[in-house]
Amino acid sequence: MKKETKKSQTKLQVRFNDLDMAGHVHNSEYLNYFEIGRIDFFNKVIAPEWDWKKRGILVARNEVDYLQATHFYDELFVETSCEDLGKKSITLEYKIFKEKDGVKLLCTKGRSILVCYDFELNESVEVFDEWREAIEN
Repeated sequence: MKKETKKSQTKLQVRFNDLDMAGHVHNSEYLNYFEIGRIDFFNKVIAPEWDWKKRGILVARNEVDYLQATHFYDELFVETSCEDLGKKSITLEYKIFKEKDGVKLLCTKGRSILVCYDFELNESVEVFDEWREAIEN
C-alpha cells in the first residue's frame, strides 16, 4: 500500500494558445500543467527561500496518460503528490481534474521522476535531508 505523503492542489488557467485546432487542450500543454503543480508542491512543502541555483532537481522522465479531453472553458486543477522517495530521486504523481456540475472528473494523470542535483558540484546527489524530512513528515 502506498504511504500517504503531502499533496498540493493548484488551480490551472487554460489559455487560448493552449488549444489545438479541434478546441482541445493540446497534448504538449499537460507537461506545463504538471510543472505548475510541481512548483506549487515544492513551494508548499519545501521552504520557498530554497536556493534552486545551487541545489535542485533535473527531470529524468515524464509520463502522461490522457483520459478525457479538456477545453478552453473547463475549470482545471492539478493535484500533485509524492509517489516515491528514492535514494537520489523523487517521483511526483499528477492528476488533472475538471469540475463539472459539482463533480470532479479525472482528465489526465502522469508522473515525473526527478533527480536531485548539486549544481555547484555538477552531479546528482542523494535527496536533500531537508526535503526528505519535509515530504515524509
